[in-house]
Amino acid sequence: MRAADTLYHIRKLLTDIGPRQTALSLGRHLYHRAFPVKYPRHPFDLQHGVDTSGLIGGRRLSSGRAHDRHITAYWGTAPSAFLQVFALWNQSLSDGPYSTRDYTFIDIGCGKGRALMLASDLPFRCVVGVELNAPLVSVARQNLITWKASAHACDDIEVLNADALEFAFPDSPILLYVFNPFDRHVTQLLLDRILAVSLTRSTPIDIIYMTPEHADLFAAIPTLQLLKQGRSPLTSEETAVDAFNTQSLGYCIYRLSPPRK
Repeated sequence: MRAADTLYHIRKLLTDIGPRQTALSLGRHLYHRAFPVKYPRHPFDLQHGVDTSGLIGGRRLSSGRAHDRHITAYWGTAPSAFLQVFALWNQSLSDGPYSTRDYTFIDIGCGKGRALMLASDLPFRCVVGVELNAPLVSVARQNLITWKASAHACDDIEVLNADALEFAFPDSPILLYVFNPFDRHVTQLLLDRILAVSLTRSTPIDIIYMTPEHADLFAAIPTLQLLKQGRSPLTSEETAVDAFNTQSLGYCIYRLSPPRK
């Protein structure tokens, strides 16, 4: 981490939690740097021979870009929660003009690519991962080589080494998958961009927001329709290898329809 970023985080901690808690937080950080926790491989990796396990803190995901300090962490999506929430989203298409086959699935901050692989077992038009950290992009692409050795419902899968605030949205209907990759500041910037793009297109932008820490920012957009929200339980096998002993994941599903003409 650059010295400027380190000073920024220390100042922010001092402001948010005070000197004593800052000292404790820094102490824990230094301890974990010296004695990193080794997480067991996820059942998904054991089954498919890929590498999507592990927790990587945002401070270790520096890319040299301006928004590095706003990255949260890498932690792969629980497959059971992904599939449950996808099923709810798919139900929302039943009365509309589009089906899953019309949609491009885009994972914002795709990390090692677990959600991409899960999505490719569903009949999307194509599956795209957007990831700024080059080492994670390399891992994700290597995973896809292994994954593509067998057939899947969608074989058009790619990982872009790109900034979520800059990459070009396709013209097709889009399902954005957002697993809480950013803090509040960049989440707002991402929403601003999504809203601006939506005004120039004739197809919807749907969003699955997992672990919706900043759902209030989404709620502040009057044209963004909340389709479903709730919690999706994890399997006992997933909870057993979860870094936070998570029992369930919160989710919100949104739709941003094109402007009426």
